[in-house]
Amino acid sequence: MPLEGLRLASFLVGLFTLLSWELTAPHHAPTVPRARRWVANLVFAATNGIVVSAVCFVCYVIAERGSVPWRLGPLQQLVMPLWLRLTGEVLVLDLLVYFLHRAYHGYPLLWRFHLVHHSDRDLDVTSASRFHLGEVTISGAAKFGTVQLLGISPTGLIGFEIVMLAAAQLQHANIRLPNAVESSLWLAFVPPAMHRVHHHPLRAATDSNFGTLVSFWDRLFGTLRPAAPSDREFGLPTLPDERALGPLRLFLLPFRRTRR
Repeated sequence: MPLEGLRLASFLVGLFTLLSWELTAPHHAPTVPRARRWVANLVFAATNGIVVSAVCFVCYVIAERGSVPWRLGPLQQLVMPLWLRLTGEVLVLDLLVYFLHRAYHGYPLLWRFHLVHHSDRDLDVTSASRFHLGEVTISGAAKFGTVQLLGISPTGLIGFEIVMLAAAQLQHANIRLPNAVESSLWLAFVPPAMHRVHHHPLRAATDSNFGTLVSFWDRLFGTLRPAAPSDREFGLPTLPDERALGPLRLFLLPFRRTRR
């Protein structure tokens, strides 16, 4: 199955599975009406899905042919079992995304694009798709360069994209997990409770818990925050009311003057 088909199938399975879970065992009642949020978030999902698929396809083709002159490919020189190499490639890409995420919070120009994601006044599985096209393009270019420079295999890239998509949907989902399960996940992975801290309006909380797949990077680099003042407050208080943020206004948001 082509890469686009795999990503689309993963997206739809995650979307409908977690939406059903949210309706039967939600973590919290919706804080704003769903309909307008869902329209905006799914418009971004469709637009970004096309861009990400195109970038990944280009990465895949070039990696298969090995046609980039500045490619070093150190990962291809290592002799190891396939499962170990793929695990290493996924972790390298996850580390890249961790530092990209910190950069989006640390540099004002990048934050302008990333604030579209944080403008969501509620969290559910559709929030995982609410990313500005500018951010998707920048992240795609960074991934493209890393894949080519390090010689990450096409299989490693595809595996990472699918796992990252599933993880993002789970982390943003409005689902209730047993405390024991949630606590166990905190030890190695990024469960919904950990990512809710990241979406709290308090800046100290927003600028923490940057991990996507594993919590190790946050522990290693000192950005892990165990709790926020509330796990039912989301969004950015300096932005307009959610009702004013349709798809077009969200797209234009990075080009307007806003306070961090």
